[in-house]
Amino acid sequence: SAPPGVVTIRNSRVANGTMSGNAYHNTVFNGSTSMLDFADGDVVRFRTNWREAPVEIRAHLGGHLVHSAPPHSRTYYVEREFVLWPPYIDPGQWLEMRRRLPPPGSGRTTLDVLNAELARLGDFGRETLGPCLSMPRLLFGSKDSLPGDGSGYVPLAPPGFRDGDYVTLRYRHHALKEGHVNKYQKAIVDVSRLPVDYFDGEAESIHIPIKYHCRRDPPRWSASLLRVHHYLDSWEAYSYRNDARAAKRNCRECYDEKGKEAAEGSSDVVRHWLGGFVAAVGEAKAKELLAGAGSFVRLE
Repeated sequence: SAPPGVVTIRNSRVANGTMSGNAYHNTVFNGSTSMLDFADGDVVRFRTNWREAPVEIRAHLGGHLVHSAPPHSRTYYVEREFVLWPPYIDPGQWLEMRRRLPPPGSGRTTLDVLNAELARLGDFGRETLGPCLSMPRLLFGSKDSLPGDGSGYVPLAPPGFRDGDYVTLRYRHHALKEGHVNKYQKAIVDVSRLPVDYFDGEAESIHIPIKYHCRRDPPRWSASLLRVHHYLDSWEAYSYRNDARAAKRNCRECYDEKGKEAAEGSSDVVRHWLGGFVAAVGEAKAKELLAGAGSFVRLE
């Protein structure tokens, strides 16, 4: 805990050399806190001599004393809330949320679902459920299924469409859930709930775009409200991109190894979307919107 007379900073974050957080008095001076220029819970900001918080503050439990830069030099106790912040939703609550997910074709969007759950959670939900929601992912491999191969495969594309043109219909085999091959979580951010200055500084990675709000430890696959299917796709699709990862993407051995690791189970849970989409917009409009699906033009 903070030494006597030292202000505690909670919910701290650092951007471009400025630390901010909620300040709390730890000592009452003669029955009042008039010696300080803020009330309990107020947000304070002060300059530091580092752009991002040192590893000691980022990585350890407990707290650390920091000194603000002149002209208003003051000592603060920065509380490190690795376990408590962002606050957790317990697995039972996640499972209850999953049971309330609407069926495909209900017309409800992801935002509709999240807003409904926020309303149920009340004020507690503003931080526990976003504004950044981290989701576990599951790798789907390159193993094809054929009718009668014993895998339970049934073509689901409506007349005039082919399963083979859509990666989410073609590939059913996936890695072990929560296995290492699935790698990092994905995140979605509701930017309408964040002030502009939260986007200052650098993201930790594309998987943790907002350091303060995005969890490094998403819920387990079995209990997560939302999940991400991550597709290896065909060798043609995997290798055609000419981007920063082109060298890895041209490694056929690497591709084949990933494919083997992503063949531990199968799922048809997302394969029904195309039929519902065609029913919703009509065959002609669906073909217009999906024109070129399954084709790969070499990017130079």
